[in-house]
Amino acid sequence: MYRVDLYINGQKADLFQDESIEMNLSVQNVNDISKVFGDYSKSFSIPASVANNAIFKHYYNVDISGSFDALVRIDAFIEINNNLYKNGTLELETVQMQGGEPYSYQVGFYSRVTSLKDSFGEDKLNDLDLSAYNHTYSDTNIETGINSYVSGTGNSVIYPMITPVTRWYYDSQGSQGDGNIHYHNDPTHGVFYYDLKPAIKLQKIIDAIETKYGIEFQSDFFDSADFGKLFMWCHRRSGYMFKDQPLGATSELIELISGDAVFDSTLHRFPVTATANPALISYSCVATASTNYRVDVFINDERFTSKHHTGPVSNVLVFLPILSVGDYVEMRLAPSGDGNAVTVGVFADWYADASGVTILAATALTSAMTTTGIVTISYQMPEQKISDFIGSLIKAFNLIVVPVANGKYDVEPLDVWLSEGTTKEITEYVSIEEITINKPPLYRRISFKYNETGAILGEEYRLQNDIGYGDLRADFSFDGEEFDIEVGFDNMLFERLTDTYSNGVGLTEINVGQCITRELKPYIGQPIIFYAAGNLRIPSNNHWSYTPMGTNPSAVQKQDMWLIGNVNNPTAETVTKTLNFGTEVDPYLLQAFNTGLYNTYWKNYILDLYDTSRRLFSYKAQLPLGIMLNLKINDKLTISERNYIINQLTLNLTTGEATLELLNEV
Repeated sequence: MYRVDLYINGQKADLFQDESIEMNLSVQNVNDISKVFGDYSKSFSIPASVANNAIFKHYYNVDISGSFDALVRIDAFIEINNNLYKNGTLELETVQMQGGEPYSYQVGFYSRVTSLKDSFGEDKLNDLDLSAYNHTYSDTNIETGINSYVSGTGNSVIYPMITPVTRWYYDSQGSQGDGNIHYHNDPTHGVFYYDLKPAIKLQKIIDAIETKYGIEFQSDFFDSADFGKLFMWCHRRSGYMFKDQPLGATSELIELISGDAVFDSTLHRFPVTATANPALISYSCVATASTNYRVDVFINDERFTSKHHTGPVSNVLVFLPILSVGDYVEMRLAPSGDGNAVTVGVFADWYADASGVTILAATALTSAMTTTGIVTISYQMPEQKISDFIGSLIKAFNLIVVPVANGKYDVEPLDVWLSEGTTKEITEYVSIEEITINKPPLYRRISFKYNETGAILGEEYRLQNDIGYGDLRADFSFDGEEFDIEVGFDNMLFERLTDTYSNGVGLTEINVGQCITRELKPYIGQPIIFYAAGNLRIPSNNHWSYTPMGTNPSAVQKQDMWLIGNVNNPTAETVTKTLNFGTEVDPYLLQAFNTGLYNTYWKNYILDLYDTSRRLFSYKAQLPLGIMLNLKINDKLTISERNYIINQLTLNLTTGEATLELLNEV
């Protein structure tokens, strides 16, 4: 028998003398091969002792203020014979009452993998701090990002050639028509600056997640050069990033200068005091007739209202809600429409009542304010939960997430992680009197797929082939259920444009993405990830047209762009990975590659699972303390000269009794 101690939030908890804690250890299980499991315990009871009541703050008593929050798992760890066994979290499930008094607490212990998802909660990608990658919305940054990295973003942000509104095509003889991007020195058609949206490296999203949640992913995979070529398109809203969006560019504080003591001239805001609970603001703006801009009114850093203007305006009224002492009101200015920089002078008055009689503060901007469009990356991130983002990476690349220390996790592909385990001889601890041998639960169909895209080329492909581009389906000739592994990303089918003047045979070097529907409407879908595999230099006969910002701009002849798509390198002989699950023809390289996600990350596991010699063995064992403390779930176990992979293990921490579900090595 071993002595087991449980510590909750650093406090030693009392245990029942005859209560056992059983741990279930599993990382991937053949019962659900698409999921990643952490270690967890079966529910167990601990007494409602003085010490435990203090830990749980007398949770049973609803009249106590500041009671224990059972909705949140708390830090805990388990020791066996004074040796640390496992760090994790503990969840309070129920309280058992007897005779009107608390008798016991039912709890569960979970590894850090499970609590990692709890940490993310409902947070989304736009909740991350990506401010290091914000940049000015300017011609320089957009044009640089088309074929290189935007300056000041640490080689992390680009502007890929993906259209969110107009169907692009190439006609070397046609000089008219929306979407024709052939260069004709005509700024009325081609690629416009507002067509393009940025994309950010997945590595930088991972970094921001680590920072926000105080965790560390120890991962050669995340640090690899190939993963460093993966980007997510910053496509939060259908349509353009700024143009035609009611709330496009980020607004900047208007630094009003006050002539009244009520106004806070340091923070440039209207504070609400005991003697001033305002009813409205009246403002006027000085601007040239063609200037399009937006004035935002913020209350306590939350947007209250936005008003769009063109040219000068006078005595615009903003009626405010009832405010409390300590609240404050700010005015902010932003470009509107297409995101061009604007210069505007603002004058504002602060009224105490809706009649507009009493002016508490007369304020004025001493000189005109020039504001440029700022691309705030977090505001442009797709609408996806962080847990779904990480979960989709885990599914796509068959990753394992294993806690190795408080806040630290190993993240590697399954094959790599399994190869890092050691082999342990446990024959002498295993009972061979009774062994159960089963076939693994198998499926008659396994499918690997991305989100069912509505983007034009991807949908046309799916309708023609009854399967999405990059998806894979495997059917087996035996009974069983169907199992789907679905990744929460869109896998875009990119397009190498053909010169339509050449009757469909003049293939250009231009490679683009078309994020529109078959009905030629803007498409949003799930987040789009892709490889930025290298730079393309377009031959002179295929140069394309770009129209920059400004009044009466001239078309610019362009010849360079990122090669964006599903392959990790720009030439056929250097491609080693693709984002497709199956073997697909790459639309730019015009060649099929068998180095997709299935063959690279899933094949060995699936083939072993369906190997005719694969069996699922169930053993009983009595494990010594040394084995219990040092056993890792990727270790191989040797029993009677045969090696096994751990599928699942149930371990009684008090007695050392173990039930082993093992897969024979094939």
